[in-house]
Amino acid sequence: MSFNTVYPTFHCPFCKQIVDSGVGFRVGALARRAYKIGDTLSWNAEDGPLRPEQRPSGGNIRTVGYFNCDNPKCTSWQDCFPAVQMALVTIAKDKIETVEAYDPPAQVDQFAIIEMD
Repeated sequence: MSFNTVYPTFHCPFCKQIVDSGVGFRVGALARRAYKIGDTLSWNAEDGPLRPEQRPSGGNIRTVGYFNCDNPKCTSWQDCFPAVQMALVTIAKDKIETVEAYDPPAQVDQFAIIEMD
């Protein structure tokens, strides 16, 4: 399963340290690309399969991403499960806008697309 990774300045909700491992997400051209906040998401099908199969007309998507906190204060991924395991990645007009801890109101599918237009 291919995915992309965004490396924001993102703090673990449990230990408050910066998460260095990045946040994996499955949107755009799935080509194991490394992004940072403000980068433009690739929709080039030559780079890899697209998810969703077509770019939303407005280039706006909110999707679930996943990360692990590798800081010493978090001795295991279970320290703050589930809040630390999920992040909400917001893409506005094809640019990665925000990444924040996400504790969904109900169970969501893996790498779920929450909203798009």
